[in-house]
Amino acid sequence: MSAWQRYWFAPTSYLDLAMVRLIAVATQLFWIIVFAGQLDVLEARAALPDANWQPLIILKMLNLPWGWGFRPSFALLEIMYYICIVAGVLALIGLLTNAALVVFAVTCVYLQAFSYSFTDFHHPEAVMMIALSVLALSPSGRALSVDAWFRRRRAANDEARLPAQASEFAGWPIKLMQWFFVLMYASAVWSKLNESGFDWANGFTLQYYLARDALRWDSPLAYWLSQQHVLILLGQYGVLLFQGTFALAVIFPKLRWIYVPAGLCLHIFIYLTLTAPFFQWIALYAVFIPWTEALQLVRARLRAPSGDLSAPAGKAG
Repeated sequence: MSAWQRYWFAPTSYLDLAMVRLIAVATQLFWIIVFAGQLDVLEARAALPDANWQPLIILKMLNLPWGWGFRPSFALLEIMYYICIVAGVLALIGLLTNAALVVFAVTCVYLQAFSYSFTDFHHPEAVMMIALSVLALSPSGRALSVDAWFRRRRAANDEARLPAQASEFAGWPIKLMQWFFVLMYASAVWSKLNESGFDWANGFTLQYYLARDALRWDSPLAYWLSQQHVLILLGQYGVLLFQGTFALAVIFPKLRWIYVPAGLCLHIFIYLTLTAPFFQWIALYAVFIPWTEALQLVRARLRAPSGDLSAPAGKAG
């Protein structure tokens, strides 16, 4: 039990968690405002007839104050959309951070659940909903936030009251999301092998989709790759290996130098060829980056005397 507690609640810098908050919230705001154009999507879905309305269980639960079978109007959805944006901006700058994150997470879940209640499902959005919910329960506003600035000002004349830079409660959200990546990739491998076995990696099916999307989206890269069967075959086996062994990146942190770039390249390549946007997954790879250590390294390099960048500050000959 002590080892379990040490793993999940080891002292961790607030900066690492704050960076995840900034990246996650900024990505979600970009997604709903710019890329997905969620307000337009909500308006189009709200105009569909009741015959197309198949509300998800999570939406029914959130609708309980209005009744189990309640279907929100576009006017209500529009109000929630703007509440969502305001809460997201507050969460981004870190003002009333936890309260803002709670409202942001709940409204994001509600609006996405409504959009999914018309039998049109995609899976990149779900991981961000979970990440925002986890961040709402964490001290992610203790650094890089207006809240943190106010705390420092209040404690400026009392060193004993200066805010701590690390906490045993700052690490568990990061570790939880790391293991969630493991579960997502394990689920993907299970789904592939359970449905098709190793025939999933025969190269031909992906070759078809690449050719189809090359014509659909006018993608020269997808068109070229659709003609490379051996390369596709090797790539599919590589995906199975990557996803099936991703837990090693969490258990052995040094392997993240291999797995994190590989994962980022995989999702970016999927977008460039099949136009499948996994921006949320890409952004949440931030949980694997040791931000505090990286910042310390950059500071040490900047402070090192010219001509001896390898020497720590003050140690140069």
